Amino acid sequence: MTDVTEAMVEAAFRGEPDAVAQLVTIRSEGLAEPLNVTDWPGGLTSNGVEHVHYPFQLSWAGASQDSPFGQARLTIANVDQAIEAASDAAEEPPEIDLSVVRVADPNVIERALMDARIASTEGDRTKATAVIRPRDFNEEPACAVSYTPATTPGMF
Repeated sequence: MTDVTEAMVEAAFRGEPDAVAQLVTIRSEGLAEPLNVTDWPGGLTSNGVEHVHYPFQLSWAGASQDSPFGQARLTIANVDQAIEAASDAAEEPPEIDLSVVRVADPNVIERALMDARIASTEGDRTKATAVIRPRDFNEEPACAVSYTPATTPGMF
């Protein structure tokens, strides 16, 4: 629990945890400005950024053989189909920030996943679903050096 504030830990030990809100920020070259939404009714302002209430569902999946670093699925209302259109218009995958804040102190981010990538999207008239990956190691450059007992005897 080292990633959360002392106030949140104290509230949990009291047995009356503070209300928390999830904040989602989606950035894409297909969007004129970032989309900032929250699941908190009435919206929330965090660090000077206004997050409007927008119905969404966020679910996390752990690591598996197909996805060794885990992934999340974000399902969000897409009545005007702007999210799916922006995703389709972008040449690069959209970036997303996921944050959890206490409603009592929304300027303190308790947990966050920043600069994740939206790997794929699908949608219909009412909702858009995005697959989020924290980091895609398949896009990382390969090692330039082979570590063998001959080249690095100290490692073996």
